[in-house]
Amino acid sequence: MNLPIFLYVVTLVISVIFSPFRFHSLLALKEEWLLLIFFLMVNNVPEEEKVEKLLTTLVAVSALVGIYAIWQHYSGMDLYRNRLLEPRGEVFISLGFFDHHLTFGGYYMLVFLLASVIFLNAKRTGVFKILFFLAPIVLGLSLVFSYARSAWLGGAIGILTLGLFKGGKFILFLILGIFLLCLLIYMIEPTSWDRIKEVDLSKNKPESTRIRLWQTSINMIKDKPIWGIGLGNFGKLFDRYKVEGVYDTTCHPHNDFLNVAVNSGLLGLLAYLSIWAVFLYSTIKSIIKNRKSGFGYTAQMGGIVAIIGFLFASLFQCYYTDGEVNMLIMFILGLTTVLNLKAEGENLE
Repeated sequence: MNLPIFLYVVTLVISVIFSPFRFHSLLALKEEWLLLIFFLMVNNVPEEEKVEKLLTTLVAVSALVGIYAIWQHYSGMDLYRNRLLEPRGEVFISLGFFDHHLTFGGYYMLVFLLASVIFLNAKRTGVFKILFFLAPIVLGLSLVFSYARSAWLGGAIGILTLGLFKGGKFILFLILGIFLLCLLIYMIEPTSWDRIKEVDLSKNKPESTRIRLWQTSINMIKDKPIWGIGLGNFGKLFDRYKVEGVYDTTCHPHNDFLNVAVNSGLLGLLAYLSIWAVFLYSTIKSIIKNRKSGFGYTAQMGGIVAIIGFLFASLFQCYYTDGEVNMLIMFILGLTTVLNLKAEGENLE
């Protein structure tokens, strides 16, 4: 993981050097400090027991906040900011303690997938078993009530990935379970289905903003394919490359892969992709080579499922640039890498 992360940072630095707004891009570069969380985990969490405690705490606290988010969905109250939430018919879009529903959805997608994998694989009893039985239900409802469609997609893809790992009849039961769950959610909360039906790709509809943002991003990449337009310059240079049409936002490309290519060129995109490719390859290899039934094996599988969910969700939203979501991603990458190294018998000290 060290080499791809290093290469990614190098491409970012070079993009700053070639940026038409160097100081602005330099300020944007500081947001990449979140990569340090990965190294913090790898170098300070050498034991499987600590990984288990950290993940259990993450799931437990997130589930507690999830209960609050479910209450928000029906009450419409954001107690932390003392405001009314955005309505969806007679209910409201949940935020938890976050400031945007997409951040909340992206974060809870990751925790939901981790909790689901742990529940289905970890052999525990007592309070632990009860926690990981109830947590996926609470976290799943919180995810639905975020109304973040990209996070819904990531969650569904993550669960299907888990089914592929389990294999056999499990994936058939899983698909049937997802169908029945969707039917139940629709019966309980039909506004969630309305959110899906809102998708309209007609040229002059705000819902097609993402298509135009992607087309605009491709124009930028075509013009600056090697090093990109420079970090943080999407908004500054937007009008120069803009595809005509209606936009309800122009903050970023709403696609992490396009965003990286816009900022740091195709070389930056290759380096970015190499991070996820190396992570998935090394984790899958470790699982196959050291197949066990302990918590470490379960957490490794959870890491794969969560990251695959994130990668699919990031096709429609910039989750990597969302600070809170990025923190959790680096946290998951770090803890999973700890388990990979431990399984290979390497000394982390």
